[in-house]
Amino acid sequence: MIKIAHISTGLETGGAEVQLFRLLDAFNKSKFELMLIGLDRDTYLGDRIRALGIPVYALNIKKKPVAITQAYQLLKAFNPDIIHGTMYEGGVVGSVLRRFLPNKPPVIWTVHEGLENYRQESYRKQLQLRLWGLMSKMPECLMYVSQLNHDQHLDWGFNNNKARVLPNGVDTQRFYANSKARKKIRNSLGIPQDSFVIGITARFHPVKNHTGFINAAALLTKAHPNTHFIMVGTNIDADNKELTDLIAKHSLQKNVHLLGNREDIPDIVNAYDVAALTSFGEAFPLTLGEAMASSVPCVATNVGDNAHIIKATGRVVAVNDDVAMTAAWQELLEMNKKEFKQLGKAALKRVMDNFTLKSQVHQHEELYETLHQLNQKIVDYSESEQTL
Repeated sequence: MIKIAHISTGLETGGAEVQLFRLLDAFNKSKFELMLIGLDRDTYLGDRIRALGIPVYALNIKKKPVAITQAYQLLKAFNPDIIHGTMYEGGVVGSVLRRFLPNKPPVIWTVHEGLENYRQESYRKQLQLRLWGLMSKMPECLMYVSQLNHDQHLDWGFNNNKARVLPNGVDTQRFYANSKARKKIRNSLGIPQDSFVIGITARFHPVKNHTGFINAAALLTKAHPNTHFIMVGTNIDADNKELTDLIAKHSLQKNVHLLGNREDIPDIVNAYDVAALTSFGEAFPLTLGEAMASSVPCVATNVGDNAHIIKATGRVVAVNDDVAMTAAWQELLEMNKKEFKQLGKAALKRVMDNFTLKSQVHQHEELYETLHQLNQKIVDYSESEQTL
């Protein structure tokens, strides 16, 4: 058994954390013994990971900095063969604490963040990123989820000599075309089965640009007033006054459906005709791949690896251009049905050929085994030297 200690910056329901959950679920438990340390507060995602039989410890270090000593004690007791950090802080904590562990396990950092708009962040956050860059030579492997965020981090001083790009993978056992789910979700929302539906799956955050999504929806409904729009994600609900005020401003209350955070995302995605992403910045957004695996074409802004993911199976438009987003939606809405169906088939094929969870899991497991073998040779050599 190879012992892998995962350290995650948080346990929220963002893309990085949810993908970590899916990886932990899929890893071969007969080969790998797993544990997870979350540096922030506990969440229901932590409970879901515990339900897999994997120990989870949420340390809430922001409120209790002294809990960093607990992280060390947990690692020392587990005695991992490899430490895998998710997001910057997870990787940094792993690299610092491994120096005090007996077998000095190799460390992997997985970097999810896209940096298109990082120069608009506070000076404190920019300085912090520069610091992470100075420390980026510490891990044995720096893993990026997209080629673009690999390249972007070079400009911030990251050392990519030991870097590799390993794209996110879609769980095609959960995300697939399902006509029954499509009908069920539409019925539950009062959406006619023959209506054209555009959906966005994204937590409420300025970078996701939900304002742009609603503005584009308002433009489209001028030409196609019966179009429906589904919005799903954390804080995307009736309690979000910023969203509800904007929807009311455009008189879209009958067109827009706010679903909040849901567990039945695969079913909801099947209710879409088109999946949209209006973000100002991304790395490798899984929501695009999940829609494509469900044979749903995508329209997204040209950020992160969006253009690489979608290619000819959908449309990519300029950032923060509501008119261009609307035009792309309208093109697909008015497209010949046979041609539109072919887009969905092409989207599915692209995911199956390039972006499956099965492939991502296999590449992770191969990396773990390789690093473990290399470190074991170092440990064995060190022990033989001491004997001599």
